[in-house]
Amino acid sequence: MKVIIAGGGDTGVELANTLISEGHEVIVIEKDKRRAEELAEKLDCLVIHGNAAHPQVLEESGIGEADALVAVTGNDRDNVIISLIAKTMGVKRIIAEIEDPGYNDLLIYMGVSNIINPSRLISFQALSMLKDFNILNLSIILRGNTRLLPIKITRSLDGKKLKELDIDFDKARPILVLRGDESIFVDENTTIRYNDTVLFLVKPQYQDELVRKFAEEQK
Repeated sequence: MKVIIAGGGDTGVELANTLISEGHEVIVIEKDKRRAEELAEKLDCLVIHGNAAHPQVLEESGIGEADALVAVTGNDRDNVIISLIAKTMGVKRIIAEIEDPGYNDLLIYMGVSNIINPSRLISFQALSMLKDFNILNLSIILRGNTRLLPIKITRSLDGKKLKELDIDFDKARPILVLRGDESIFVDENTTIRYNDTVLFLVKPQYQDELVRKFAEEQK
C-alpha cells in the first residue's frame, strides 16, 4: 500500500515508522524545510519539503498512485484543504486529523468520513484511565497487535444496533460511542446514531476491510 502522510510532526512520524515497518510505501510531506531535512535523515522513506495544501505538491508526491492519504499537519484548515484536494484527485482512503469538530460535517459532506478528533480521543483516554480501563491506552495499542480505529457513522447506519453491523466481531470490537459531549460504553445492543463516532479495537489485518465496509455504506 502506498500512503502519503501530510505533516511531519510526532503523529506523522509515528505513523510513518509503523507503516514502514509493516512494509508499506510511505511518502511524508513537511512544510518546514529544516524539519523536512531532519526527517529525510531519520525516516526510511521519501520526504518532500512543501505545503501539501497546494495541489502541485500533492501531484509531485505521486498522489495519483496513492492508496491512502493521511492529513496530520497540525492545522485544521490545511488538513481540510488537503483532504478535499486528495478527494478530487481520486484517493479512495483519506484520513484527516481535525481538532475542531465543526469541520466534521463539511468533510463528511465531501465524502471524507475517516476523521480523527484528537480532543475527543484525549477525553476518551482520560475517561478510560479514570475507570481503570488502562488497556485502552493508545501508546500500548499502537505497539501491540491491536489498533484503535475511530469510525464516523453515516446516515445509512442511523438507528442500527451494533450487533446488526456486517463486521467480524472476533477481529473488531466496538468499545465506545462518542456522541456530542458524551462518551458511551457499548454492548451489542447499543443503537448508533448519525454523526456518532464509534471507537473500535481492531486487529491490524482486518483494519483495511473494516474501513472499506463502512466506506461502502456511504454509496
